[in-house]
Amino acid sequence: MKDILKEIATPYVDAQALLCLLSRYKQPREWINRMVKKGVLIRLKNGFYFIADRIKQPIPYEQVANLLYGPSYVSLEWALSFYGMIPERVHTVTSMCLGRAKEYHTPVGDFVYYPLNSASYSIGIERKSSPDLVGGFLIASPEKALADLVFKTCKGLDKTQIKLELLESKRIDIETLRNLNKAALNEILQTYNTKRTGYLMDLVGVI
Repeated sequence: MKDILKEIATPYVDAQALLCLLSRYKQPREWINRMVKKGVLIRLKNGFYFIADRIKQPIPYEQVANLLYGPSYVSLEWALSFYGMIPERVHTVTSMCLGRAKEYHTPVGDFVYYPLNSASYSIGIERKSSPDLVGGFLIASPEKALADLVFKTCKGLDKTQIKLELLESKRIDIETLRNLNKAALNEILQTYNTKRTGYLMDLVGVI
């Protein structure tokens, strides 16, 4: 069975790919269940698995987040940390999605998804790749991640409170905010149409 798994280039695999590889077996689904029971495969959710002997490698959290629940893209604190915009290490992979809010607590990490309307969802997403990964992943641009953060976490706050939240609570450097693409941020924020996201545009413009 481990020889079969060697044919998989990624550290994760879905049931469809496994069934194709196990097509010569009489009961391929039973083989999958056996691999899970033996600890060869780690079930992240029904039909989606992580290959156990690859867990010591760098885990492609962003790719796993995209595939675990979708359509979705990585955003909020995880994306801000990815870009080096916040100093603290983030332990939960945060994403925005088009479906309902969702949480997965798996052996490889915790993944949380927050809903967004289609107009706001469709702008400001980038596809990233890495020489260490097969394939890429979807992640918010720095401007989009910041917009999502204010939209999700700053409800009811005024401009001064949002400034304190970003600069003191999240410890985002002022220069980082000054260097954001203002045109891109403005285009993104117009799709949210809330007071708090409007405050963000005003704030970034005067910092």
